[in-house]
Amino acid sequence: MELTKKFGDVEFWFDREYVFNGDILLNGWHGVGECGYISLSHLVKELDAKRIGVIVTSKMPHFVSMKDGHLSYPFEIYKKGKMVIILPFFDPTKIEYIEIAKAIVEWTIEEKFSQAILIGGLDNRLKDEEKLKCLYTDAFKNRYPKFKVKLLEEGLYVTGPLAYVLMFFGLKDFPAVTLLPYADRTRPDPMAASIAIETINELLEMKVDTTELIEEAERIEKKIQSMIKASQSKIEPTKIDRDMYV
Repeated sequence: MELTKKFGDVEFWFDREYVFNGDILLNGWHGVGECGYISLSHLVKELDAKRIGVIVTSKMPHFVSMKDGHLSYPFEIYKKGKMVIILPFFDPTKIEYIEIAKAIVEWTIEEKFSQAILIGGLDNRLKDEEKLKCLYTDAFKNRYPKFKVKLLEEGLYVTGPLAYVLMFFGLKDFPAVTLLPYADRTRPDPMAASIAIETINELLEMKVDTTELIEEAERIEKKIQSMIKASQSKIEPTKIDRDMYV
């Protein structure tokens, strides 16, 4: 990485200098159903986005891996056309939530991005007739007065780094929206991620295919149902067992 930009103790390392004027930032973290991570990973794959940089913090997770023949880092930045994706393979440590959120917002505004789309998840135990809810800044509402996604009800809260990122975008009067599909909090939920991407498709007039996510969701559901049936068959009394009771 050749170029470094620093915001407090958070550094953005890039392979060269980029112009982000007018670009759209996409960000999300793991959270309920892993929606943010799954959605962003799928967008990177379907858009064939190029990794252009990484985010380095003083307390970043101490993990590296290999991906497509190259080292993979905890927080990576990808770009395709006007789309810039901050993809977190891990969540930051809690002590860094505020610091990394402020750095992302300050970098986004300094680089003159046009707007930000954030992805999280809602516990599907709270599900109503809607597929997802949202939160947005006043600046986003003014830009998209006809945005149709219902707002998250008062009394319900978004937490974690996602909350801080949206909070600071709001304080900076920057156009940002958080999409919150209902998701299963007990496991990764690719169906919920597909709903978030379909909403992004509509908002930005894109056509990112979600077939793979839907098929993966169906595979997971079949596996779960198979496990449930297997479990029930083990505890269901046999005919001999039943005959022992009056």
